[in-house]
Amino acid sequence: MANGVLATYQSATTKYSHQFVDQTANPNGLVRADFPMYTCPGATITSGSLRIMNTTGSTATVDVAIQDFTCQVEFAAPGSQSPVVGSFSEFSFIPNQDVTSSHIIVSGHNGTAYVPGEVLTVSGGSLTGTQTATVVAWDSANLKVWYKDPVGEWPTTANAAFTAAGAGGGSGTITDSYVGTWGRCVAYDRLQGHLLVQNDSLINNVRSKYYTTLNQQRVSGITGAGQLSVQSRSLEWLPSLSTVTLYNNANQSGTAVTAEWKETGGSNAEVIISGVSYSNDCNKILKSYPIPNNSEVSLTGLVLEQWQNLYVSASAGAAFNFIGFEETTTIS
Repeated sequence: MANGVLATYQSATTKYSHQFVDQTANPNGLVRADFPMYTCPGATITSGSLRIMNTTGSTATVDVAIQDFTCQVEFAAPGSQSPVVGSFSEFSFIPNQDVTSSHIIVSGHNGTAYVPGEVLTVSGGSLTGTQTATVVAWDSANLKVWYKDPVGEWPTTANAAFTAAGAGGGSGTITDSYVGTWGRCVAYDRLQGHLLVQNDSLINNVRSKYYTTLNQQRVSGITGAGQLSVQSRSLEWLPSLSTVTLYNNANQSGTAVTAEWKETGGSNAEVIISGVSYSNDCNKILKSYPIPNNSEVSLTGLVLEQWQNLYVSASAGAAFNFIGFEETTTIS
């Protein structure tokens, strides 16, 4: 059980960086007005209060939602898919399965398949240290290896010197590298073409995949009204986006291309997306709520069950502090 400040966030002020790409050459920093600031760990119930402080100098408009996902991935129309499909029902995404928009393309493949779940090691050229990931899927027709959970600063560039070796013996030279994001399928709306994802590449008070890793679930040290601790200013988040970053020998600094997501099964291996949203109005308990300057609002009695997220958004740099306790429970 944990008590106290479970999460902190300052809207439009806290910067995020992508730790898997060379920070010097391509920082990938971003500032967001919104954030899924807290995820309830597995087999846990959380109860607490959300304190919102506005010291920005003018009125701030805020949204607050409780939801089961961090990203709502919206698919491009069936006629815009490649190959074209008749409806979104032709895609299959199964709850609790891994989904990803990160992949590499290889050439000179040795004919041995990359196996989902195995470790993929990238090496060669100027790379130093350890660059590994976990294989999510292998598209043998297009020589695409879909991956998640990268370790080390990779892939920063792609050239003929870089190879990708699977633990089971598959090997090839990296031609193109696409840096996206990854997570757990929460639900799939076959009518609207919406994929709800619990983003694993979210590191703040929580790293979503590791709900029981306590030292990754919260920060502390609030230094005054509207001010966050040093720890919470150095948050990392790789949000799902409608584009992914392409790296190859000609694009070593990266260029944006339309994102695709790997489905769990079916004949259409990759799904083209049109956009991403981070909340839905049906989940909001506050919407466009004005908070005057030098004032605060508290939402008390909030209860979250396992894997639910506390999503916040503000038009200005309002500070959000979630204060409460977590209680281990049996989920049946």
